[in-house]
Amino acid sequence: MNKGNVPGVEKVLELFKAGKIGVEEAKEMLLSVFYEEASEFFLDAHREKRVGFPEVVLSEGKTAEQLLDIVRRLIRIKPLVFVSRIGDKKQSILEEGFKDYTIRKAGKLLAIRKEKSDPLVNGSVGIITAGTSDIEYAGECALYLEELGAEVVRFYDAGVSGPHRAALGLKRLKNVDLVIVLAGMDGMLPAIIGSITDLPIIGVPVPSGYGLGGDGEGALVTMLQSCVPGLLVVNIGNTLGAAAGAVRMLRAMRRSALGQDRNSEAGDK
Repeated sequence: MNKGNVPGVEKVLELFKAGKIGVEEAKEMLLSVFYEEASEFFLDAHREKRVGFPEVVLSEGKTAEQLLDIVRRLIRIKPLVFVSRIGDKKQSILEEGFKDYTIRKAGKLLAIRKEKSDPLVNGSVGIITAGTSDIEYAGECALYLEELGAEVVRFYDAGVSGPHRAALGLKRLKNVDLVIVLAGMDGMLPAIIGSITDLPIIGVPVPSGYGLGGDGEGALVTMLQSCVPGLLVVNIGNTLGAAAGAVRMLRAMRRSALGQDRNSEAGDK
C-alpha cells in the first residue's frame, strides 16, 4: 500500500463504520498509519502525533545502507528527518544521497528537509552554555528546536568562573519561555541559573572537562544533587532529550494559553 495514500486513524475508522472497508483492510490501513515496515526495522510514522516529537534516526550501529534506506523511507512520508550521532563518512553519504534536499548540521546532528511544513511547536527557548566547549551540544539542541518551529535565543560562555555572566545571560533571555543550560566541568551553571529565575530549566551535563568526572559524570552528579528545586536534568550529552522536553513544555504552555484539551494537538486528521 502506498504510504502517501493512507488516510489518518479517524478516517480509517469512519470508512470501517460506514461499511466501506472490511476488518482486514482496516487492520492493514491502521498498521500503515502507525508503521513503515522493512525486513530489518519498523519506522514509527505516528510518533510525532502521539508524543509531539518526531522519530529521530540514530546513526551509530547502522550500516550506511541501512541508514540510507531508513532516511529514504522516512523522507517519503515526512517533510523533515533528523539523524543523530552522525560521523563524517556517513554524513558525506547522506549529503550525496539527498543533495536535492536542504541539509543543516550542528554537532553530530543532521536535519534533512524535503519541504517546508507547519511548525510543530511555537514559543521561545533560551540556550545557555557554561563554556565554549559546550557549544557543539548547544547547537544540536538549537537545531532540533528551530527545525520544529521554536525561536531560539543563545548566550554562550556564561560559566560560574565569572558569576556575573549568568545574570547577563538571563537578561538577554528575559522573554523566553524556558531555558536549556549546558555545562561540563563542575556542572554548576544550571543551579545558578535556576536560583535567579522562575523559568523552567533543563540542565544538560556535557562531557567536557578532565580527570575524575571529566567525562560528564561530575557535571551530572552536581546537577542531580542541586538544592535548587525544580531543576530538570537529562543524561550526559542528551541534547535530544533536552529538546524533546522543551517541546513538550512549549506545547503544554500553548494548550493552556488557548484553553485546549490535552489531546487536542495530538488528534489524527
